[in-house]
Amino acid sequence: MDYAVRLASPGPLPDDPRRLCPESWWGWLPEGPLKAVYFGTEFCQDLLPGANAAEQFCALAQDAGLETVLLTPLVRADGLDRINTLLDNLARHGLKPTVVFNDFGVLRLLRHDFPEHRRQAGRLINRALRDPRLVDSPPSPAVSEAGRGGEIRRLLQRFGVAALETDPDLDGSYLGPAVTGLQRVLHLPYVFTASGRNCLHKAEEQPDQHNFAKWLSRPCPAPCRERWHPEPRADLDFPLWRSGNTLFYEAPRASVEAHLQLVDRIVIHQRPTS
Repeated sequence: MDYAVRLASPGPLPDDPRRLCPESWWGWLPEGPLKAVYFGTEFCQDLLPGANAAEQFCALAQDAGLETVLLTPLVRADGLDRINTLLDNLARHGLKPTVVFNDFGVLRLLRHDFPEHRRQAGRLINRALRDPRLVDSPPSPAVSEAGRGGEIRRLLQRFGVAALETDPDLDGSYLGPAVTGLQRVLHLPYVFTASGRNCLHKAEEQPDQHNFAKWLSRPCPAPCRERWHPEPRADLDFPLWRSGNTLFYEAPRASVEAHLQLVDRIVIHQRPTS
């Protein structure tokens, strides 16, 4: 098993990627070498990096001898255009990062226009339940090819997808058994529980606070890029974390341990990041 780190901004890489987790995690996650740097966004096309930022991440990874992985979100047509432009700009500098897609339109773009990029299915492709109110019941992951994720795994392989990514869900069967040519990747320590187009930070930036709906399709200046905060709930004993349009919670140890036997790589996020 190896590790990747998901960075919010270019910066020093940790000697041990597990140190990006809360301290209580350090002693029980398995050891493994750092092999990749992730950057980008999974949840909001307004947070896609510009060409300069993407080049900085690629340079950081290349200087350390690591793979560079670009995360991409669900997108509208203009979001597809942004990803297309970004990959074109990187290609002009000889940069061809692995691309994680969470939208089948992005997968089509990669297959038809950027076939030289390694492509991986992001954690939003897994539509399994992630209700934090049910985390006291850790999953017992099924390892049969006939399980819930079997059809999606076979479909992705036909489309030339090289990896299947997820965070710990409440079913546990999505990653399935080891499959030749399909890397299995687990994101930790924050599980996304809900995401959508309605972003409170975007609403704060709008001049008409009583008619937010009309602003949903307009570009956002991304005021949430460096903002995240706990969001307590009366029905939970632990906080949710809000980053932009997405809510996260810290994965419980029992759920993580139930998935460790199924994964080839762990991606460590330094903070909840949309």
